[in-house]
Amino acid sequence: MSAYDIKLLISRDLRGADMNEKKGQELMEDLAGGMPCSKRETVENMLEQLCRWRKNSSPLSSSRLCEKFQLSRRECTYYLKKMLECGYIFPLENTDEIRLTSFGIARGEELGYCHETFKQFLQLAGVKPEDAEEDSCRMEHVAGEKTVESICQFINSGVLSERVLHHSDLRFRYEPGTYEAGMGIYQMERLCPRKLAQEYYWYTEWITLEIGQEKSTCKLIRKEESQTEKLWYMDRDAGWLQAEETDHAICIPAQAFEFIISPADPIIEGELLIAFVKEGDFPTEKACRELNIHIS
Repeated sequence: MSAYDIKLLISRDLRGADMNEKKGQELMEDLAGGMPCSKRETVENMLEQLCRWRKNSSPLSSSRLCEKFQLSRRECTYYLKKMLECGYIFPLENTDEIRLTSFGIARGEELGYCHETFKQFLQLAGVKPEDAEEDSCRMEHVAGEKTVESICQFINSGVLSERVLHHSDLRFRYEPGTYEAGMGIYQMERLCPRKLAQEYYWYTEWITLEIGQEKSTCKLIRKEESQTEKLWYMDRDAGWLQAEETDHAICIPAQAFEFIISPADPIIEGELLIAFVKEGDFPTEKACRELNIHIS
């Protein structure tokens, strides 16, 4: 291949990279501007608006919907037919008037309740009112009833609940560095009250949590008299994995733990299913233990 050919290939690669970068920027701009609504979302938004007008004793008409949602007459007719199929409105007559069924009124008020709940929740989290208004309009269509009830209870009471974190390396809570955490290894058959397993005494009572730029690791520090069994841990996606070992420590990825954060307690608790087996063997139920860590 000649020098000219090499330059030509490099030039093509650079142009391709520029085009991909431009497409990526355009995609991000589209996302920032909001993804287009699905047909179901549009139908439900129209129903919610009709219920608002009804509460204000305003006329319910297809022409007002066209103006409000910037729809053509043909597009509006399509969505009104979908609303009819869902049982939200009565059959359309040769007039501009729209009549809501009792089911349509109930569903529209439910959507309005969800919308307001999410809007308040987002504003409590620091979202600007105009952004909260737009985003809550999307969230109301996909959230389940229990989720809406829980958020509403939180808004009204202000009482925070426990949070469970999976696949978290804790980098969002801690700056890069090394931290100490308390540790316990418990028998599986004695969970109430819990009883320390004999393997607990193979390690120091404090473990090391290393928060890095790309990953975080929990290290169990071995005592000199520790046994030779291999430690395995249960990964939520990959199943049983053998932990890495160094001269004096057993290394487990922080993201393997299930972390529990309580608003009333500054301590973060982590739990992980582990097993101790001889080299060459695979974990069995009898070999399982619970590793529990407490990070301040």
